[in-house]
Amino acid sequence: MPVEAGKRKKELRLTLLRHRQSLTEEEVATASAAVQERVRRLPAFREAGVIMAYIGCRNEVQTADLIREAIALGKRVALPVTDTRKKALHPRVISHYPEDLIPGAFGIPEPKASCPAVAPEELDMVLVPGVAFDREGFRLGYGGGYYDRFLLQIRESAATVGLAYRFQVVDTVYPEKHDRRVRFVVTENGVIEAVAGVGKEG
Repeated sequence: MPVEAGKRKKELRLTLLRHRQSLTEEEVATASAAVQERVRRLPAFREAGVIMAYIGCRNEVQTADLIREAIALGKRVALPVTDTRKKALHPRVISHYPEDLIPGAFGIPEPKASCPAVAPEELDMVLVPGVAFDREGFRLGYGGGYYDRFLLQIRESAATVGLAYRFQVVDTVYPEKHDRRVRFVVTENGVIEAVAGVGKEG
């Protein structure tokens, strides 16, 4: 990536993280509830038997209600265990939320070692956090590349869903060759489906 584009990427990350951190607890709860409701309405969610979610931290879009509902519906719900040495994510299935969680890397709760592992190719849907997304489905993360590497391991037919606040959807995230796209970006305002490089909101 050219130096200027790399600089813009870092500036965008810093600006949006500051904005997200400025959100009040009520703003996070209200927007997160709307995002989770839109995810519930996705046919891909209703049809998914195995879902990998994430635990929202540092004012990310929250997922707790969606996790509880998916478990109640009889879906297998996995959460990532972070391997900081290999910079990898390893999904494990939880049966009870939040009882099956312990403190993990970066202070983010993750499944206990006793929770069964699930192969990435078994996942039907992956809920993906991010700092920003564009309408083509490209994602700006925290810079570690964990999700870019993980998304290479899942089935092409699996639904990848980026969860974001509306201000996190930007014109470009300055994607690089290794950056992976998500199929959907869901905000409190709507669902953007990235099709053939064009983001269609509905």
